[in-house]
Amino acid sequence: MAANGASCEQPQKRVGPKDKQNGKSTDLSLRERRQKDKEERLSLVLWRRPVVTLHYFLLETLIKLKECTLQLWQRRGTVFIFLLLCFLFSITYSTDGSHQTYVQYLEKKFLWCAYWVGLGILSSVGLGTGLHTFLLYL
Repeated sequence: MAANGASCEQPQKRVGPKDKQNGKSTDLSLRERRQKDKEERLSLVLWRRPVVTLHYFLLETLIKLKECTLQLWQRRGTVFIFLLLCFLFSITYSTDGSHQTYVQYLEKKFLWCAYWVGLGILSSVGLGTGLHTFLLYL
């Protein structure tokens, strides 16, 4: 081993935008591979290859569930507070007492607002007559 460590170093390869191998550009093979991948994606439909399509669907679903779980775990304080509030609201809603008049009033207002928000969403996707949208703008 040399004193300066030069014998241990590996030669570095600098890759440019058009790296050539054996006189041919790898850019061409990259384009061919992209074209092949594009054709494969276009042929991946449920009625042509159902097993492969369902396999990829399940894999993507598992990946998304894992990502969602990790995001919830990173925000576990907020999730805990939200679940605690839901638990308290459900206890308040289900127990009898003098507070039930306020609970019924809030439930009625919440359902009325949810109805109008739902109609607004439905009209924005093209369903409905548009009358409720006019009334919302009015």
